[in-house]
Order: sequence, then C-alpha cells, then structure tokens
Amino acid sequence: MLKNYIKTTLRHLWRQRLFTVLNVLGLAIGISASWIIYRMVDYEFSFDKKHPDSEQIFQIVSRASSSDGTEGGFAGISKGLLSPLLNDISGLKAVVPMYYRYSEIASINQDQEKPLNFDNPEKQVGTLSSYFEMIPYKWLAGDSKTALNAPNKVVLTQSRAQQYFPDMPVQSALGKTIIYDDTLSVVVSGIVADLDYPSSFDAQEFFAISSQDLISDDWDEKNSANLLYIKLAKGGTPNAVLKQLNTINESYNKKNFEKYNYRTWYDALPLADKHFAVEYGSNTRTANKNVLYGLIGIAVFLIALACINYINLSTAQIPQRAKEIGIRKTLGSTPAMLINRFLGETLTITLLAILLSFLFSFFAFRLFSDFIPEGMQDFVNYKGMIVFGILLIAIVTVLSGIYPAWLITRVQTVNVLKGQAEKTMGGIRFNLRKSLIVFQFVVAQIFIISAVIIGQQLRYSLNKDFGFNHEAVLTIDVPFKIHINEEFKGRLSVLKQELEKHPEITAIALGELPMSDNMMATILTYQSDTGRIQQQVMFKNIDTDYIDLYNIPLLAGRNLQESVTTREYIINEVALKAFGFPTPESAIGKQLTNYNDKNLPITGVVRDFHEFSLKSGIEPAAFISEKNNFRTLNIKLPASQPDQWEKAIQIIETEWKGVYPGVPFEYKFYDETIASLYQQERNTSKLVGAATGVTIFISCLGLFGLATLTAFQRTKEIGIRKVLGATVAGIVKTLSKDFVKLVFIAIVIASPIAWWAMDKWLQDFAYRVDIQWWMFAIAGVLAILIALFTVSSQALKAALVNPVDSLRDE
Repeated sequence: MLKNYIKTTLRHLWRQRLFTVLNVLGLAIGISASWIIYRMVDYEFSFDKKHPDSEQIFQIVSRASSSDGTEGGFAGISKGLLSPLLNDISGLKAVVPMYYRYSEIASINQDQEKPLNFDNPEKQVGTLSSYFEMIPYKWLAGDSKTALNAPNKVVLTQSRAQQYFPDMPVQSALGKTIIYDDTLSVVVSGIVADLDYPSSFDAQEFFAISSQDLISDDWDEKNSANLLYIKLAKGGTPNAVLKQLNTINESYNKKNFEKYNYRTWYDALPLADKHFAVEYGSNTRTANKNVLYGLIGIAVFLIALACINYINLSTAQIPQRAKEIGIRKTLGSTPAMLINRFLGETLTITLLAILLSFLFSFFAFRLFSDFIPEGMQDFVNYKGMIVFGILLIAIVTVLSGIYPAWLITRVQTVNVLKGQAEKTMGGIRFNLRKSLIVFQFVVAQIFIISAVIIGQQLRYSLNKDFGFNHEAVLTIDVPFKIHINEEFKGRLSVLKQELEKHPEITAIALGELPMSDNMMATILTYQSDTGRIQQQVMFKNIDTDYIDLYNIPLLAGRNLQESVTTREYIINEVALKAFGFPTPESAIGKQLTNYNDKNLPITGVVRDFHEFSLKSGIEPAAFISEKNNFRTLNIKLPASQPDQWEKAIQIIETEWKGVYPGVPFEYKFYDETIASLYQQERNTSKLVGAATGVTIFISCLGLFGLATLTAFQRTKEIGIRKVLGATVAGIVKTLSKDFVKLVFIAIVIASPIAWWAMDKWLQDFAYRVDIQWWMFAIAGVLAILIALFTVSSQALKAALVNPVDSLRDE
C-alpha cells in the first residue's frame, strides 16, 4: 500500500514537473531564508544564558546629563570606582574590573630561532582573580587563586596559547615568557579553556591590574576601555549598591557639576541585557533587538509568501487533475483520504525543498557574510535546530497543503464524468486566491519602495556637499606606537617637507580628518554681557595648510598659527551661534575659557562642515593646533590628472620609507573612508535588495499559477472570441488586465505602509531625502511590468490556441 502510494505520488510530481519545480523552488527559497535567520536569532539570544548566577551579575555603566537636558549612557567608568567598591561598599560578592589594554606586538623567543611576532594582539584585559570566580573557566594549567598575584603574569585562553605556542601542548606553555612591545616581559601563569557558549566575556589574555589602578581616586576621567562588573552577595540589590556608589561620586564631583552645569551618575546593567545594550557596547559585540525582530518578520513573510505561492500553483492544477480526483471518489476515496494524499504530496515537495534549501543556504552564508555574526558558524544548538526543522516542515506542509487539499474534496464527480472540467470545483470563486496574490504583491511592493528610498538616501549621503572638498585626497595614519616613540618625534613634519618638493603632489596638510567617527570634545565657556555661556565643543587638531587643502571657507579672521600647545581657536558657525555672537566678525578676538581655566582667543570663523555622517547634525566645533600631536597626513593629488596618481603614490611611499624605515606604508583615499561611515546602510540596502528580489520572484510564481488556472478555465471563451474576430493582442490584453488590477490594488495598500516604514527609518538621519511621489510611481510601474511579463506567457499561449481545439466537446 505504502509502496503504491509513494509510486503514484512521485509519478504525479514527475508528470507535472514544471509545477513541481516551481513549488520546490519557491518553498526552498523561503525555507533557506528562514533557516539562516533562525541560526542568527538563536545565536544572538543565546548570549550569556549559561553563566551561573547570571541574575546576580551586573555591569556598572556611566550616565550623564547636560544643561540642556540631554541624557546619554557610556560603558566606560572612572577608575576611582574600584577602590570603594572593593573596600567600602556592602552587598557585593565580587568586584571585577576589566580594563582593556592594547599592544602593538607580542614576541615569543624560540631556541636558536627567530622570535615569533604577533602584531596587534587583541582582547587583552587587566583584571583581578575575582574574574575567574564570576566566570567559571575550566583551568587546563595553573591556579586561579595565584595566576594573577603578581604584575608580570598573564593567563591565556586555550586558543590564544595555541596561537602563540603552536608546536607544543597548551599545558606546556605554562611558564613561558611573552614580551609585549619589546619592553614588557611576562610569564604565562595559567591556561583556561575557551568558553563553549556565546558570551559577552571574550577576552583572550588576562593580566594583573596595576597597583596604581587599585588605589586610583580619579573620579573625573572616563574611558571606554575601562569596564567594571559586580556580582551581588546573597540578599544584595543593585539599587543599594548604586545608592552608596553615587553618593561617593557626588561628593567627588560636586564642584565640577556646579561649575560646568552637568551631572554624572552610575547605573547597573543586568547581564541578561548586556548583549542587547548597544549604547554600552564598548569592547563587546552587541546586537540590536529591533533588527533581530525585523529579521524574524522577514522570515515569517518569506515563508508566508512561499506557502501562498504553493497554494496558488497547486489550485491551478486542480482542474487538470479533475478526472483523477473524480475516479478516486468513484472508487470509494473519502474526503479524508483525498486530503491525506494531497498533504502527502505537499510533504514530499517540502522535503525536496528542504534538501534544495541546504544548497541555497550554503551560498547565502557566503554571499551575505557581512551579516553573519562572528562566531555563529561555530555555534551549534542541535536540540533547537532539530525542533525548528520539524516545526518548519510541519508548518509549511499544513499551511501550504490544507487549502488545496480541501478544494480537492469539493470536486464534483458528476461534472467530471460529463467532461466539464471548468465546473469541477463547484463554482468556487477565486476571491481567496486573488487576495493571496494581492498580499504577495503588497509585501513585494513594500520592499521595492524601500529599496528605491534607501538607494536614494545612500546616494544623497555620499554626494551631498559636506562643506569641504574631499576629491582626490589621500590619507596616511602614523601608527600610535611610532607616534609616541621619541626616536620618531617630529618625523611627520619632515615627511611633509620632503613631499612638498614634488610637483606631482598638489597640497599637503597635517591634521585629523574633517569628517570621521572620531573626535575629541571639551566644554568651553564664554563670559558674555548677559551671563556665562557653556558649550561642549568638538576639537580638531590641524596645521596651517589644512583649511586650504580641504577648501573650507574662512568667513572672518585669520588662519591658525602652528604651536606646540593650543593658543587660539577657529570656530564654526554652529559654535558661533551657540556662544551668542551675532556675526563672524563680532567673534574675532573674544576669549573662550577651557577646562584649565585658561582664556584663549577666537582668531577665525569657518563655514559649517559635517564632522560626522549625515545621521548626526553639525555640532559646535573648533580647530586647534598642537603640532606634536599630529598623526594623520592629508595629501591632495591632482584631481584632473588621475593617470598621475600611481606615480605620486610611488613617490609618497619612497619618501615614507626614507623617514619611517621599517614602518609599513598604508594609505587610504578619503572617499573610501567617508563611504565606510555608511557601511551599516550599505548592508541594509543589500539585505533589502535581496529580500526584494526574493519576494518578487515568489510573488511571480504565484501569479504564474493563477494565470495558468485562468487561461485553462477561459479556454472556450478565448476560442469563441477568436472565432468572432478577436486578435491575439486583444486576447492577451483581456487576460492580463485582471492581473494588473490585482497589482494595482497591492500598490494602493502597500504605498502608505512603505511610506510609514521609510519615514521611521529616515528619522535616524539628521540630513535626509524627502519621500516623493515619483519613488512610489517608479516602484508601481516596475511591479506592473513584472506582473505583465509573468502572465504574458500564459496569456499568449492561450491566445494562440486553435479555436477548433478549444471548442471541441468530448
């Protein structure tokens, strides 16, 4: 019985292989997308779930509010917190500082061989032994209680030990020496196994915290590299700890709070929320919950579209299967038996789609590697994957198969035996199927409109006038290790002088990039006739050639004079207004007081320029000049002679090697740096583009099925029209207009939804495009053309049928 059932099922699928392929393809696309999104979501929501007593672990984070009421958060803390938390504050079981540190190079000496060097080793932290009490690592070598009891010790994870000592068992690395930056020599005092579950604690090298940090009383400076965690004692509460901590913070900073009209305090972030706290993501990979929920929504829509596509294609075949169904009913098949048979066919197609989805997923993981979270490929949750796979198969099978299976039971055997195939479904109208087509195109239309608007915003973001000329500018950063090395002090100015001798180079300047994601800020004070005005101002350190190189208009005053320390300011228009100056000329010569209570004059005012991406507004900014702190070389190449750039770059490299021997020569075009500020938006555009393609493809499959069914049911009508003189073009138009109506309805429904969604997305940009009518018109015309192309093949095929054949009655 089972063998016969399988044979007839496979025979039917082979006989209708075009529809089988379309069904399998549509379901495979939806299933593969859902599988990839499930893997991502499951991974992200697994973070920090396996830490013991995780509900007792909190990260201490900084909060601040300014005079205008603006409030924000920051992961870094002041080092002064550590001492009172360790010694004075009650209710704590463990205090765990994690002070991230950075090294340029790690060297491992080998017997009679050249040392092994590792550049820029990451994930190094200074901490206490309490860290290993809070996070239960498995110790492969060493003792957690003594591993960090001296400043010259380091604990490595197993993966880092294998990297540093590849030719020996990890346990043998105990006692080996590692030299950092050619100066700091430490001994490996412990090896711990890497955590085998997703965790926010991903450090690889653990050093003993310095004695100065243990007793620091610095309650002012905060650094994103300095993180701090606490574990509550039994019965302890975070509010009780925070109350004690903030009382101490208030006592240390009360004068500054009153002087500069701001306030800071500390809060406790539960470990369960840590991975999704994007605002506190310093030195830790975080995930945005809203993005994950959006991905889940996309997966649900794609699965729904795939199931709708299957429903439409399957119902399109029912009239052609009328005889088979009629005979089965005549031979005694009950409605339940027919439903089970059709659900069996649906299950078979779903299983085939699952197999094909593995191939799609393989390529998708590589095509969209920028979206795949680091470490996800190594994370395997077998139980969750099996449960999800079974549920996915069951849901797809039931959702896709139950409605077509029910329609099969409505086939009227009497009409089948009369040869009236068009009446076999008991006069059931297509309202549901048409509604499903409309739903598919609503989703597709939303994605098309979104893709158009996101593309326009990206083009606007890259082509807008930023307030400076960035064309043909090449930038070179001096590595920090070289910058602080006394041997290379002043070399950057020497390099600039050497490059100025070459006519292939248009201009050279030293200074920080005008638009980037990094900037230093401080509070400046202006004492006006009406009172004191305080304002946070962004600083950029530049030389005297910088303004001319970037062609930033000077509205009043003069250029900066180069100096060792800050002696004067050039402010922008936003700062001009913030300090209450009516005109650029009125600001010249006025004094601004810095945090050291030093009064410095304003010597110039420049036109506003964008310091950050267009997501942020233009902030009050000032140019300063401190020549010993220059690290970036800005080089202007001849914009009208790009064929000369290669020669110029070769000259720059030669001069670089002469001034900085042994230091790698690395450069970037500034346009590439600006484009990198919008990497997230580019990824979003790529994702929306892929989703648009998938939804259009799946929607067209469903539309193809409905067009096939319509053409079959109107066969005699088409024959009569041809006999009465209708042209092929007229028949194609008649068959196509109904489908265009469905797409038009979808456009009407989708447009306000897409407008709302894109308006919300654009709110993240301080400078954005206006949503205009032509964006919806382009998307609508595109959808209609795609729909016409999809149905035209079936309409044309029906129109070309000989009316003699279509009107013949058996």
